[in-house]
Amino acid sequence: PDAVLLAHNLFSHRGSFAEVAARLARRARVLNVDLRGHGDSRDAGEFTVADLAGDLAAVLAEAGADAAVIVGTSLGAAAAIELARARPALVRGLVLMAANPRPATFRDRLTFGTLAAIVRALNPGPLLPTLVAALHSTAAAPAIRAAAAEQIRAMNRRDVVRAVRAWVNRPALLGRLGPLSIPARVVAGGADSSCPRAACDALAAELGVASIEIASAGHTIQAERPAEVAALVEGLLAGP
Repeated sequence: PDAVLLAHNLFSHRGSFAEVAARLARRARVLNVDLRGHGDSRDAGEFTVADLAGDLAAVLAEAGADAAVIVGTSLGAAAAIELARARPALVRGLVLMAANPRPATFRDRLTFGTLAAIVRALNPGPLLPTLVAALHSTAAAPAIRAAAAEQIRAMNRRDVVRAVRAWVNRPALLGRLGPLSIPARVVAGGADSSCPRAACDALAAELGVASIEIASAGHTIQAERPAEVAALVEGLLAGP
């Protein structure tokens, strides 16, 4: 069967893709991972987006998959794009959700630097309402928002700081994706307060596709709208 590799966003974990994975399992081999510093991939040391891309390649190798459709959200999307740039033969297609191809701005660095400092001194607890609001729309089910809060609580302080640092130091992608000839879908959440729609549109234009908006979805699109996400992946698997 076709392989599909799922890569979540910052402050999330593979459980956010659980329903998407279950829907796709009917027609694909699904590989659902915890990125470094998240979920069960704790105490990973310092890492970069390039390291995450290498991890995705290692997962494919371990699974014996020659190539896969890579589905990534935000940080996971950045890793998916980096893998496609470095080793395009491994990537059959890309579904990029809440993906920002631009480097961190000064404001981003200030905001995330402050966040990291608070977490380093205390723990993520005081920031939970702010972080959950960044991850999910107000329309998200209470159970989804509660699961996000629980995941953030479970992260240790060092992992939070390292993950934030990896995100803030993400590579700039615009102007570097022209050579890619991989089928792609670029997806924006209509209620995403963390990734500007303009960023998704810029990425879509760079890849030569139209961006797709899922109305009322927040940043963690896979958790809020799994049916729509699974349908997009199935469409990509089916081909033109």
